[in-house]
Amino acid sequence: MSSDTNDISFLYPPPPPYIKFFTKENLEKLPEYKKHKKPLAADEEPRESPLDFLVPPPMPKHQYRAFGSIWQVKDRLPDLEASGLTQLYKKPDDDTSTDYQYKIQQLRRLLKSLLLNYLELVGILSVNPDLYPAKVEHIGTILVNIHHLLNEYRPHQSRESLIMLLEGQVEYKKREIQQIEQVCHEVRDKLGRIQQRVPEKESPADTERRVTGNE
Repeated sequence: MSSDTNDISFLYPPPPPYIKFFTKENLEKLPEYKKHKKPLAADEEPRESPLDFLVPPPMPKHQYRAFGSIWQVKDRLPDLEASGLTQLYKKPDDDTSTDYQYKIQQLRRLLKSLLLNYLELVGILSVNPDLYPAKVEHIGTILVNIHHLLNEYRPHQSRESLIMLLEGQVEYKKREIQQIEQVCHEVRDKLGRIQQRVPEKESPADTERRVTGNE
């Protein structure tokens, strides 16, 4: 195997360069260093000493970086405007941020607008095809807004799917309990009929009286 193929990919990323500071000597000095070390804020990362690499950073409040990407601490869908895109629907207020009926209304409006723009695109292509790029861009913006609204609807969809799943499990358990109770009732009936067919056992006094009477 040639040496060039070793640089193509790695199964795991290489260890960070500050791993060389995690030595036995530094670990022994770390408790004393922490006593005199001033606590850092969440945005500060000064490295005055190699022992600073051994101190875990403070908990991030807004965002953090992992594997070369920036992640938000609170998992939320970013706005279209924050992503540099045009948002066609009105932002809901804080009180109506969880009103999914509002999102359904906006989706219906965007679908009607998409259909209207498609018809306009067909008319433009039949009259002056050179004017189609602006209309195609507008249709793309509408589709992006529809996709964003659908993503906002995902939590509601997940919650409703979980409710349906739990209701299905409850109904399944109820049917199982009814079947068990029915089987128990049938077993009790069979045992009762068997008990009626078996003659009662005579006591010793009854047996003695019956024998004496026969004599």
